[in-house]
Amino acid sequence: MAEQKPYLTGRTYIFRIQKGKDLMEALTDFCHDNQIKCGIINGIGALENATLSSYDQAKKKYDKRVVAKPMEMVSLMGNVSIMDNRANVRADVVLADDEGNMDGGQLTAGTKVFVAEVYIQELVGEPKVRKQDKVTKLNIWI
Repeated sequence: MAEQKPYLTGRTYIFRIQKGKDLMEALTDFCHDNQIKCGIINGIGALENATLSSYDQAKKKYDKRVVAKPMEMVSLMGNVSIMDNRANVRADVVLADDEGNMDGGQLTAGTKVFVAEVYIQELVGEPKVRKQDKVTKLNIWI
C-alpha cells in the first residue's frame, strides 16, 4: 500500500436543499460550484421518493429500485472525490417510513427532496480519484 498522507480540514458547509430538488444532483452541483474535490457528507431530512441502487457482486452490476413513497432520511453519509475531472459524490442513505420500516442503499439521481439539511466537510490534500477497478468493476478510489 502507498504511503497515506493525512488530510487537513478545509471549509465547512451547513446548508438546506430545497423541496422538490433532486438530492444527488443538488449535492454534486454544490460540490462542483464550490470546487470541493475531497470531503465528507452527512445529512438528515425527508424525501418525497427515493431512487436507490445496490451492487450485485456476482453479476458486477447495480440494481436500481424506486421507493415511491415519503420516507424519513434517517442518515445520509458519503464522500466527495474526483471522477472524470469533476466532483463526484458517492453517498448511501438509510430511510424509514411512518411505521419504522427501514430501507437504504446507494443514493442515485431521481431522489426528490422534501427537506434536507446537509453538512459537508472539505478535506485538503491530494484529492481521491475514482476509476473503475478491474476486479470488482466498481468506480473506487485508485
